[in-house]
Amino acid sequence: MRSLVTAVIAAIEAVAVAAVGFASIVVPALLLWAVTFTLAAEPSTVFSGVAATWSLAHFAPLTLALTPEDALSFGLAPTAVSFGLTLAPLGITLITASLALRSGWRLGTRGGVGGAGLLGGAAGFGVSAAVIAGFAQPFLVWPVTGVIAVAVLVYAVPATCGFLLRAAREEHPWWRAMVRQIQRGVEALGLSGAAALPARAAETLRLGGAAIAGLLLLAGIAVAVALLTGYGQVIALTQHLQLDPLGSLLLFLAQLALLPVAVLWGMSWLTGAGFSVGAGTAVTPFETLLGPVPALPIFGAIPQGWGAAGAIVPAIVVLTGIALVILLGRNSELRRVSWPVALAIPALAAVIAGLVVTGLAALSTGAIGPDRLALTGPEPWLVGGLVMAELGAGLLLGTVALRIDASRVRAVLPDGLPESLRSFGAAGGAGAAAAAAASATETAAAAPSSSSADDHETVPLADVLIPFEEEWGRPDEITASEIAAAELAAAESAPAELAEVQTGTHDVESAEFGTSALDTAEFTAEALDPDATQPFEFPGPAEPAPRSTQLFDQHEAELVEGALAEAEYAETEQLDSDTLDDSEEVDEASATEALRAYSWDDSVDPDPDPEPKAERPGWRLPRPWR
Repeated sequence: MRSLVTAVIAAIEAVAVAAVGFASIVVPALLLWAVTFTLAAEPSTVFSGVAATWSLAHFAPLTLALTPEDALSFGLAPTAVSFGLTLAPLGITLITASLALRSGWRLGTRGGVGGAGLLGGAAGFGVSAAVIAGFAQPFLVWPVTGVIAVAVLVYAVPATCGFLLRAAREEHPWWRAMVRQIQRGVEALGLSGAAALPARAAETLRLGGAAIAGLLLLAGIAVAVALLTGYGQVIALTQHLQLDPLGSLLLFLAQLALLPVAVLWGMSWLTGAGFSVGAGTAVTPFETLLGPVPALPIFGAIPQGWGAAGAIVPAIVVLTGIALVILLGRNSELRRVSWPVALAIPALAAVIAGLVVTGLAALSTGAIGPDRLALTGPEPWLVGGLVMAELGAGLLLGTVALRIDASRVRAVLPDGLPESLRSFGAAGGAGAAAAAAASATETAAAAPSSSSADDHETVPLADVLIPFEEEWGRPDEITASEIAAAELAAAESAPAELAEVQTGTHDVESAEFGTSALDTAEFTAEALDPDATQPFEFPGPAEPAPRSTQLFDQHEAELVEGALAEAEYAETEQLDSDTLDDSEEVDEASATEALRAYSWDDSVDPDPDPEPKAERPGWRLPRPWR
């Protein structure tokens, strides 16, 4: 029941769509009949003409018969003539297509029930086309059934496209099931990438649709520029017709209905294929060859050929393809897939765009008069092929430019190039991050060191502790009590070493007094003996000068012994002070702080900037665990 209701509502809406298109023709026709002809013509003739125009807008060919007087007014020989009219006023066609697309988009929200709405809409529009075709029979070439079938396709194709797009966007269950069936078919063929097929297909369609829209926009701009540059010729042709205000209004509406045809012809002109206005004519960017044309003012905007400079126009189409990929592909599949897939997506998009343009060019081709005017418009397959080639080249170049890694390019450039050239392309994508990181690294490497500590080589802590691991064990095996015991053992061993220094049996090396160091000198017990006969050399502050060899008397020996005793006493006091300070430090330091210096746990965060300890004068015991 729900499907039936949806179908009935869609049929009523389709009838309304047909009525809107018919009204866009009948209102100007009634004004012309009432004002210009003062209702002199038969109403049946007026409505037959309106119905024939509606049928022509839905691609039903017509046949017209002109009297000798009408033929003369059209610039033909004053004889009765009959000819076909097949060029559709696509402005009226666009009304039906846009409303049908909107209807299908709305039906897409109802899931599978919307399919019944599509059938109901097609049926309703078919009934409307049958009624209108009944009035247009005097002008029709095809039978009524053919006219109805073509009119239904004009409505059903946009409606179906809108329905499928909405279903894909909403991911209806039936859509997901259909996609899974397609994926299983791809897997059955042994092809890889079935899981990524929906995303890549969507990216291809999106890029192809953007290419078509960009090309149509470019063609619209070209037509606008042509109208502005040929405005004088357009005005001259309008004045030549000598129409009243109502006639001028109707002529404007007729040309407005033909404006989409002009845009499609402009698109063909941009590709380089051009179009014709009658047999033996050609309008391309390179040359323009025209004969007699109908007295429509819009034909005054036809541009002249540019010669060799016309190659700029197809180049603009290529640049359009490059710009589209760069603008739309920053966060798309093109940056994440492999190179073969990344190149296949724009290639397929170009093929889709070329096929669509071929169909649009075919819709803008037809007869507009007798004899040589029976052939007008572009060559559809030529235009479509050129669009595939030009847009395909642009899309592929844009894809390569989008995926290029600027850091690799900078790596192969010579070092002598300016930095602005070496860092080109660093503004987009992953290449920007790589170039910025490389530039920051070079700047940091070239900056001068702010601390003298940077001049020394940094040695890992594990390498420093290797010589002490054999004796003391690994740092994580040392406990706080063992560290305290080692400190006390070092303090107790200090008096024994001092005793050896006092007895003269131990060499004193590098003794420090305050901030000055005494040069190394050896003193033995024999040198201090008053009865010794060995010579004595007194060390001086600079290089010691040898004294004359002589024996010291008793008084001089006592003086030397007293000076050495005072020096040894000062050194003993300093060592005692160092030992006491070290013992106090061990008592005050907690076990956590002792383990902290040797902990292998990276989570322990030492003090960031410890204050440097003042250097104490004198000789200190070696402490391997520090």
